[in-house]
Amino acid sequence: MTKEGKLPRFFGPALRGALGITFRKMACVTHLDDCAPCLLRFQYPYTRFFEPYASFDHPFAKRLSQMPRPFALRVPPPADEPFLFRCGDFLTFHITLWHQVDTLLPYIIVAVQKTLEQRLGQGLQAKLQKVFAETPEGGTKVFDSDEGLVSTKLPSVPIEQVMVPPSNPVKSLTVQFITPTRIDLAGKLQNPITFLALMKSANERGRALFWAYEQREPDWDGKLLVQSAKNVNAVNGEQRWLDLQRFSRRQQERLKVGGIVGWTEFAGDDLSPFVPLLRLMEWVHVGKLSTMGLGQIALKIG
Repeated sequence: MTKEGKLPRFFGPALRGALGITFRKMACVTHLDDCAPCLLRFQYPYTRFFEPYASFDHPFAKRLSQMPRPFALRVPPPADEPFLFRCGDFLTFHITLWHQVDTLLPYIIVAVQKTLEQRLGQGLQAKLQKVFAETPEGGTKVFDSDEGLVSTKLPSVPIEQVMVPPSNPVKSLTVQFITPTRIDLAGKLQNPITFLALMKSANERGRALFWAYEQREPDWDGKLLVQSAKNVNAVNGEQRWLDLQRFSRRQQERLKVGGIVGWTEFAGDDLSPFVPLLRLMEWVHVGKLSTMGLGQIALKIG
């Protein structure tokens, strides 16, 4: 940190909002109030990252009335008090990218640089020191404040490596809701989150990402998974609703962004068919507002 300050006790929405404003100011050349009518909306780096649109020739354009954002922000879980940073402290966060990583990376780095150099939260200012691309095999440095951009060719993780099925039948698994998980089904927020609700939301999010960025149907049978999820029961755990709010500069009002935190152990005859999709959700989060850091889960088998 170059100037001390505070961030909210869950700072994902504040960071996401500041990044979006900075990115748009930095990259916009038409200066329209709305990106929807802009002729550049399909190639423009801001819209590709923050407000993606399905092109006319996209094979799933009719199904993608709203494109999913190709990233999820990962920040620390909510704390009891606001985060206080002093000069010399470090702020670390992660972004999981799904699509066109190499072309978007330089824009993201510059947007992060400018966001941290300006005021973030209550008076906080910082300097971007390092950026690493992380995979299960380790991290690769792609940016250093002394060296600049080290590489634009980032390692990627094949979807088959993410969605690895278990080798043996699974009788129980535990899902930890690390950051507030906000699952909305038919306009109703789920509290508590049942296994059926979890799988419905996971199937919906995973399917949309496959349609949008893989441009194909997903590898799983969503209808069968959802139907089978009805036979899975919660046998242990502790879920609670955590109320949170964020300030929307666009709407000029405070909005609710609370969700479920805690954990639940689920049991059934064989839960192995659900594991690959839940593994994917560990990367991309589940439910609403994943770009703000909500919906981060962790899966433990057995």
